[in-house]
Amino acid sequence: MAATIKEIAIKAGVSEGTVDRALNNRSGISERTKEKVLAIAKELNYEPNHLASSLATGKTKTIGVVCSDICNQFFSSLIEEIEKVAYENGYFINLILTRGNVDKELDGLRYFERRRVDGIIIFPIGAGKEYDDELKKIKVPIVTIYNKISDKYVYVGADFRQIMRNAVSFLVNKGYTKILYLEGYKIPKNVAPPGINAEVIRKGKRVILNNYTMHERYKGYEEGIKDERLFGPLVYRLEQMDEMVEIIKDKNERVAVLCAYDKLAIRAMDVLRQRGIETPRDVGIMGFDNIEMLDLISPRLASVDCGIKEIGRKAFGILLREIEGGKNIENCITGYSFVEGESL
Repeated sequence: MAATIKEIAIKAGVSEGTVDRALNNRSGISERTKEKVLAIAKELNYEPNHLASSLATGKTKTIGVVCSDICNQFFSSLIEEIEKVAYENGYFINLILTRGNVDKELDGLRYFERRRVDGIIIFPIGAGKEYDDELKKIKVPIVTIYNKISDKYVYVGADFRQIMRNAVSFLVNKGYTKILYLEGYKIPKNVAPPGINAEVIRKGKRVILNNYTMHERYKGYEEGIKDERLFGPLVYRLEQMDEMVEIIKDKNERVAVLCAYDKLAIRAMDVLRQRGIETPRDVGIMGFDNIEMLDLISPRLASVDCGIKEIGRKAFGILLREIEGGKNIENCITGYSFVEGESL
């Protein structure tokens, strides 16, 4: 059985208050006495009472992370970095995966509040007034990551619109004269992706989903096409690959495919290869996120590195400031770079 503070005090010949100061690194105790107390605590296998500590300080030293899934390597890399920096600061994380279910996302937030986590980082999939009203009831510091909810909640991420806009110019400077956009959502031919909030019907219930990041990426592409005075926008999905092949085969144009995210770019390169279209010989392909998996792909895909690790570190750092009572905390937009790879 682990020792108590009282037992450590008796063996050390000091008061329980002195033991408490030593164990919690407080002032009012000599270095020699502190070292003696800590040595005895280790000898007796002392374990701190975290429940008592949290009741005394109002802090549990845990944060909640709510995310849709970890199959997306962008998400799993972010969570890994959040966990790493949290641990370095004396915190542990609890993770809830919602699998795209808005109700489960809200249940997760309520669960974390009941478990008295000190703060929450959320990759939100919910949106709209009803969702926002529910979120207001959560009396725990919240930082949003990847998708933005509103200006009421601190957001950490990249300027996806400006990045994609610059990506178009990047491809033009590489000599491409026609740039197609490959979107992951199943959308009608030549119709732009849904807006920042996408309304769907699930099991007869109207659900509003947060489409902020994908919307910003598409809008950046659209604006980039306009900036460079190219024909378009030309928006496709994987199911329309045969139509894209016809454009790619036009020898009067040098065609590039700009993809909404890396996994989609990998799939596109494979599907095109099955149709006899080789990258970069016949078409340039560029992804977005620069996930680690790309190092295993041949040819190595060009992509956008928007600083996954930096986003994770910043998200925890800002949440910690909120937990500690910081004021006037603003959104944080991280930097980015283009990784040329071998697919252009």
